[in-house]
Amino acid sequence: MKNLVPAALALGVSLTAFPAQALEHRIALDHPDGPITADYRGAVSLETRQTGSAGPGGRAATLRCDWSVSLSVERTAIRGTGLTARRSMTREGALKGSAPGWCSKSRDGIERIVEARRDSLREAMMAIVAQDRDAILVDADDARQRTRTDKEA
Repeated sequence: MKNLVPAALALGVSLTAFPAQALEHRIALDHPDGPITADYRGAVSLETRQTGSAGPGGRAATLRCDWSVSLSVERTAIRGTGLTARRSMTREGALKGSAPGWCSKSRDGIERIVEARRDSLREAMMAIVAQDRDAILVDADDARQRTRTDKEA
């Protein structure tokens, strides 16, 4: 009886931080109680997932390394001494791709692709910053309302 080779490998997933991809941005917003400065720090993480099979002798392998980059953004907004608001935001799948073969062998190539697409990651971060603007102003208005309520009490 012939030895049977499993048709598929167990799916392997690995997640790695990408310190070379740190992104930063600062904005200033006008508010009736004073200017608000918001600092954004973005970091990316690379997740790889091994799919396919190595294939028995004489048959083509179907090994692929599917990869995805997530963008995490930490924001700190400061207005004078009256407001410090923090928020964490994440965009899963900011970049995605696939490479033939083993993930362990493809890692350097994937990292080069991600680095080459740094502008796309920056655009994704700027979209998060734009969406966050209203949240900062709501936080500032809430702090303003709490201050008024505390003074009246």
